[in-house]
Amino acid sequence: MSAAPQDQVNQVRENLQRVRNLSAHGLSADELHSDDLREWYRSLLRVFGDIREVAEEAERQLSQDADSLKILTPSEISEAARISRGAVYKRRAVRGK
Repeated sequence: MSAAPQDQVNQVRENLQRVRNLSAHGLSADELHSDDLREWYRSLLRVFGDIREVAEEAERQLSQDADSLKILTPSEISEAARISRGAVYKRRAVRGK
């Protein structure tokens, strides 16, 4: 099998770096707001929400690439991404429009 295209590799690394930075921010917020319960919850919920957005965006792009380039089957994508096969097919149908 050939290597992943460099632009995809760069995009994945950028997303992983974003998650790393958000995690570091979360750890800082944890320390900074440990005395203020409301701000602690608010800050950490924002961090986890941001991490979720980055992760979902990256998962969608990787799943789409794996599907459109026929690198993985829909079953393999659904297993690896922890989504239903129906979601893979639905995304494929939406892309086709």
